[in-house]
Amino acid sequence: MANYASVNLREPSEASSLAPHRFKDSESPMVVDRTLVRPGIGVWTPLCIIGGLAAAAVLAILHHVFDTHFNGRVVSGFWTQTKTSQIEILLATAFKILFCFSAGVSLCQVAWHSMRRQPLPLADIDHLLGGPSIMMFPRLNLLFQAPATLAITATILASSLITVFAPSLTVRQATAINRSITVPTLELSTDAWLDDMNIQQDSYSSPSRTWDKIVLTGLTSESPVGWTIPDGCAPECQYNISYFAPALRCSDLTPDQIDDGATDGLRVVPRVFQNPPGAYLRDYDTIVAGAIVNGVLNFTSEGYPSELTSVNNQYTWTFAYLPFDASNANDGALINAAGTTCTLYNATHAAQTHFANGTQTSSVSVVEFHDALNTSRRHPGHLFNENGDNDLPLVGGVGVGFAPGLGAPLHFIALADAITARLVGAVVANFQGDIQSLDPDTISLALETNLFEPLAPFNATTRFLGLSVSPSITNMSQALEDMVANITLSFVHLGTGFTTVDVVVPSTDTVYEYNRTTLGATYLVAFACLLAVSALGMFCLMANGEPSSNSFSQLLLATQNARLYPVADKIEADPALSEKSTDSIRLMYGEVDVPGRGVKAAFGLVSDQKVETLRRRR
Repeated sequence: MANYASVNLREPSEASSLAPHRFKDSESPMVVDRTLVRPGIGVWTPLCIIGGLAAAAVLAILHHVFDTHFNGRVVSGFWTQTKTSQIEILLATAFKILFCFSAGVSLCQVAWHSMRRQPLPLADIDHLLGGPSIMMFPRLNLLFQAPATLAITATILASSLITVFAPSLTVRQATAINRSITVPTLELSTDAWLDDMNIQQDSYSSPSRTWDKIVLTGLTSESPVGWTIPDGCAPECQYNISYFAPALRCSDLTPDQIDDGATDGLRVVPRVFQNPPGAYLRDYDTIVAGAIVNGVLNFTSEGYPSELTSVNNQYTWTFAYLPFDASNANDGALINAAGTTCTLYNATHAAQTHFANGTQTSSVSVVEFHDALNTSRRHPGHLFNENGDNDLPLVGGVGVGFAPGLGAPLHFIALADAITARLVGAVVANFQGDIQSLDPDTISLALETNLFEPLAPFNATTRFLGLSVSPSITNMSQALEDMVANITLSFVHLGTGFTTVDVVVPSTDTVYEYNRTTLGATYLVAFACLLAVSALGMFCLMANGEPSSNSFSQLLLATQNARLYPVADKIEADPALSEKSTDSIRLMYGEVDVPGRGVKAAFGLVSDQKVETLRRRR
């Protein structure tokens, strides 16, 4: 409260000291000292401004320490994402409270500084004393008369954004784990017993039933047979393996290389085939009586046990078929066959597999061809005797392993035989609409593979026009090579061998991630604004020479001027008057010569009395 050194020597009247003196100036003929003496700025107001600024900085640092502590930690136990979010909001809210407290004290100093330096309309003073409100901004004249007050008000109102942007802890999936795991592979280059072949009199006889089942599944599946997800691979991983296995190298046959085996008299269109032909497909270009059949496909092999004769001991395939052509229905049409010839090689395969969401996706390709598969390695016998010599000691046995150097070549041949056994054979069509194997003992499953579309119906009046190749196949030679590679990959699940691979396994944990940029930018901007507001508040506090507030006690002292009573009567008569912007009622806070009371620090009506700027404390 202000202290005043003024002495009024007027004789006391009988009227009460609280009696109003409205519309009548009291006489004060003898005033000794009319000089106003004001207190200093004190300690409390600067402490509120600077202390609030310092406390806000401490809270920002605590928020940073809190987020740093949880950065990279697993979300578990008591500290769930909800709990950490609540703490972050609490810290941000506490910062905002200190921000508003310190800025609010500064706002009072700045607002009163404006009212001390210039006369203002009553409506503007209402807003300056009313605290931060968006209703101040429509007062355009305040933009010129009290711009700092508007800026601080906008800053305080925008402080709510601190609680929006300050929380900076988010969660993410933990970083994937790099680890080495043991995975199954196909290991044929071994003399170990793999249960891949039948043995008769210590000699190789045929592929085992186990390997035959795998071939059956591989031939009729769109994708290779998968295997169980290895330990350490869950929940998701991807890795590559390589292995040695038989592989095909194929080349296309031209129509004149595929002989129909018919005489010229049975052909509708005379033609000449290469001699010797590359393949045979029975009567595919003849139109004869219904009892005669037409060839659909023919799959043959050299080097397969039933066809032991082989050129240069190579293992080869020839595949001929009648492709679909609508013109084949025309009388006199030239009907052409298609086909391919292949050789089996030892080759290096590269496979990639991906486990995710309980499914496996695999692919395989041949990366390097080695020697052609040598059918002369079908050892005649004594597979368990050293060097295959019956006179030498036994070094292996059924279920144990083969003699050194004798088992590995047979594993490759057994796999090739298992595939070949399910493909060799001839398929024909008759005019009754039947598709059948030419030899019941060799039933080819080529039509059951993904090489061809399902057969369209035909009969005696609707001729068989050929096989429709699957839409995904653009070249039959490449399709056969891919099919054999996929079948070899299907053998991996047997676990004939194991290898170690490096994998990247996604973690199932959720960890906290601290966005330092978000927190830093939010608090730096807020602190910079508060620092500027505090500096302005301290400047105005020093300029005012005393602390200012919007408390009732200060307003009571600031309105101790009898000249304001007519203004009060006008407002009482017209309550809306205080909201009107009119220059007829302009007030200023300063040194006012209050009739009968001397010089006071109060609001004065500049149109009726002289109001001087308050002087600094002497």
